[in-house]
Amino acid sequence: MDKFFSEVQARPYSLKNVPLESLHKIWNGLCSTLLSTISSGKGMSVANFGTWSFHVDPVDLGTQKRVLKTPVFTLSEKFARQYNVRCPRQPSGISGMIPVRDLNVMTIASACGQPRDLVNTALKDIFLYAGEVALSGAPLKLDFHGIGTFQCSGGTCKFVFSSAFATTFQENLRPGSSNGVHPPTPSILARIRPGSSGAAAAQTWGGGGGGGGD
Repeated sequence: MDKFFSEVQARPYSLKNVPLESLHKIWNGLCSTLLSTISSGKGMSVANFGTWSFHVDPVDLGTQKRVLKTPVFTLSEKFARQYNVRCPRQPSGISGMIPVRDLNVMTIASACGQPRDLVNTALKDIFLYAGEVALSGAPLKLDFHGIGTFQCSGGTCKFVFSSAFATTFQENLRPGSSNGVHPPTPSILARIRPGSSGAAAAQTWGGGGGGGGD
């Protein structure tokens, strides 16, 4: 990401005097927050970019009920329109029963030890430049450490999940649930092989949310 962050600095944005080390810390803070959110069974949305969440398939085993959860990324419709890119539709979309959090600037600032205003500005400029690169048709690769990579070339984008998430998870439903699905803890998430049977009070950056919306 060094080359990408250097190119962001060279643009007429607000980051010319910001050290590369600070940009790396901010990006790492974003990635660690996203990783923690997804690992807890919740979704996360970055306004005007996209949403990470799960597709849910309930499985009734008679005496035991489970859900199969497959990680899904949906590109924001606004990002797609603004930068004239497309993201091939995935076989399964995001399930509405999964809670989705908006990106929270305060949480990321705390995670990376950088000022809130700088985090807010840096993330806006990073995704703005990413959109400009995507619009140009040049190859683009954003490494979301621990989660996967966003790749775009020639106007076509995709998110490739890392090996830890490129699979389906199963979760036992706890008795007495009125909503159907409880956010899992890491101890009750069991990864299964693809293709197997049954396969915020703080400031929120950009507002909005929701899977792939504006």
